[in-house]
Amino acid sequence: MKSLGFAGAGIGAAALTAPAFHDLDEMMAAGDTSNPRRPWWVKERDYENPTVEIDWGLVKRFDSTKHTLANNAIYDQNWPKVVTDTAAFEKKWKTEKKPGFSIQDYAFLRTVGNPPGSTNPWVPAATSFTSPEAAGVPKYEGTPEENSQLLRTALKAFGAFSMSYVPVSQNTLKLVYSNGYTIEDTKVGYNDAKKGKVLPSSGITHIPIMYPEMLAEFQVAPSASTRAIHSKGNQVTGVVVSSGQRFLATLGWQGLSGSVGPTPAFFALGGGSEQGRIGGQSISPTYGMTQTHNMLSTDLPLVPTKPIDAGIWKFCHTCGNCAKVCPSDSINTDQEPSWEVPSFANSFAEAGIAFSIPGKKVFWNNMSTCDTHCNLCAGGCNICMANCVFSHLEIGSVHEIVKATLGTTPVFNTFFKDMDQIMGYGLQQFGPGISPPLNGTFNPKSAEFWQKETLPFMWDGRATQKHAQ
Repeated sequence: MKSLGFAGAGIGAAALTAPAFHDLDEMMAAGDTSNPRRPWWVKERDYENPTVEIDWGLVKRFDSTKHTLANNAIYDQNWPKVVTDTAAFEKKWKTEKKPGFSIQDYAFLRTVGNPPGSTNPWVPAATSFTSPEAAGVPKYEGTPEENSQLLRTALKAFGAFSMSYVPVSQNTLKLVYSNGYTIEDTKVGYNDAKKGKVLPSSGITHIPIMYPEMLAEFQVAPSASTRAIHSKGNQVTGVVVSSGQRFLATLGWQGLSGSVGPTPAFFALGGGSEQGRIGGQSISPTYGMTQTHNMLSTDLPLVPTKPIDAGIWKFCHTCGNCAKVCPSDSINTDQEPSWEVPSFANSFAEAGIAFSIPGKKVFWNNMSTCDTHCNLCAGGCNICMANCVFSHLEIGSVHEIVKATLGTTPVFNTFFKDMDQIMGYGLQQFGPGISPPLNGTFNPKSAEFWQKETLPFMWDGRATQKHAQ
């Protein structure tokens, strides 16, 4: 690395923008207990101004039932065959004990999450907590700074790794799904038979919550067990939201449960991550792309968190390693993002319906072909996420240096994305047309999952990383 001029240049460039403290008092004064700790190279941006350009005037509420994940049948004309083929592949691969798709992999996928039918109610059941009024005591009161620290401490104890605080505004209300939610001038959220879940139009803060999925399991993708890791994340975040909701209600404040809109977008607005080339997921400077999200909303006064710039979005312009390994060729390979929603986003079955909305300058990916391929892989493709440059633990000190340099000197971006491939990271054996359902290429490492001693909760060390938040 030194012979390539990386070590000296990277560290030197990082030092140019490192914060300078003259004594401990100055360092302590620079701290902010109401916001999570961030690595020094992560810069904050203005509210509602993430690194991805947004034209809020064009953003409109989206019907989540029209997304490919909910209804790909209106985008893929061959969907009936996909459903039939998916069932046939499952039977064939189970019988032949294919790596990643054996009966134990599918059993893991089908049982790792919450039991069928279990839900988190929008408003907590009155029997699930004791309000201050019922206990005969005054409700909890604190400053927004105290509240922010208090809630973050509780949510982390419940199982969250990271979270953001995003207040309701005229812009963020446009991210609330148009189906199932009614935005109303009310102080209290509630359920209504006709209106669905009623969300107050002001005085509420959304709290996107993140749980990082086990990195080691992504190295055995594609497999049914890889998809099970995501289900495990849903289970953990569901518990966090439920506990957080009842915690708030016990303090005398509202706790509204569930993702009212696309949580990766909310997480990026709150500074937990940045948007990446793969549009359906954001990238955390600490935890990478392997994330599961959920959301909690409250009227407890909190200090909002700001969007960040860790150099991730700019790096994605140069990289594209995720696109190189995408079996369905669904990921955009352009070097510059675009404002224009592509024609492949349009439904063939319903006029005027598309699986994404305008108002953002991004790399537009074909989420329909992606979803089709993921279904054929038991929902567990995830090859792109495993191939992301940010899908590494910080146990190697070089990864910390790389992150710091990405955040300060983008001139090295091409070098880093090339080095990631030279070092053999990711799943480079896959690519367009190459995967289990497309040409019979499996990942032999998938079988190793059942020979490993997995740590409890599939923990892989990221909770104790230097920059864990």
